[in-house]
Amino acid sequence: MLLPMHSLLDEILDFVFPPRCAACRSRGALLCASCCAACRPVPDTANQDQHRRLASPFLASTAGAYIFEGPVREAIHLLKYHRRARVAVPLGDLLARYLAANPLVVDAIVPVPLHPDRLQMRGYNQAALLGRRLAQQIDVPLLDRQVVRVRHTAQQADLNRVERQANVHTAFAWQSERRPPLRILVIDDVLTTGATVAAVAQALHAAGAQTVHALALARGL
Repeated sequence: MLLPMHSLLDEILDFVFPPRCAACRSRGALLCASCCAACRPVPDTANQDQHRRLASPFLASTAGAYIFEGPVREAIHLLKYHRRARVAVPLGDLLARYLAANPLVVDAIVPVPLHPDRLQMRGYNQAALLGRRLAQQIDVPLLDRQVVRVRHTAQQADLNRVERQANVHTAFAWQSERRPPLRILVIDDVLTTGATVAAVAQALHAAGAQTVHALALARGL
């Protein structure tokens, strides 16, 4: 059976350039088993507390899967700032592992979109890459073109909580003739205050979604 082109390319790259772990740099895997095992899940109580503080009427739950430290932090840094797009595969597998232990019933995955200018600069949307792998693992569709940023926003990292909420308010819109599925999981790479995922959830509810959950690969404690 013929391999898809992207799979064939990965096979060639792995043969010519054996993968190194994104965290410890050992050969053999994009994120080795030891580093995967070192990724610590965020305690349920911490996620529940953040969801209560966010107090978004548009989100049924808000969670970060793993603590933003060590191997997870190193891998996300490579994914976002060093064009290591393939690292999204094991990171997406980590998300699937988290959902296996904390199941949600969803009909589709929506990644937090980048503004087109930022997407052009980076070359890809890291949240969409994570979402694509997770969608494959849990067998639901990925809707990565239907929600768009309708205005440019400042970098959230430079803002406080109130400024973050104002920065992304009405920054997103559903741009499809078809209504969204009723139950949606919004995916992002890093969760801070939750203002961005709440703004995406607001756009999804405005378009007809009924239940929206938000999950990020990592968050601080």
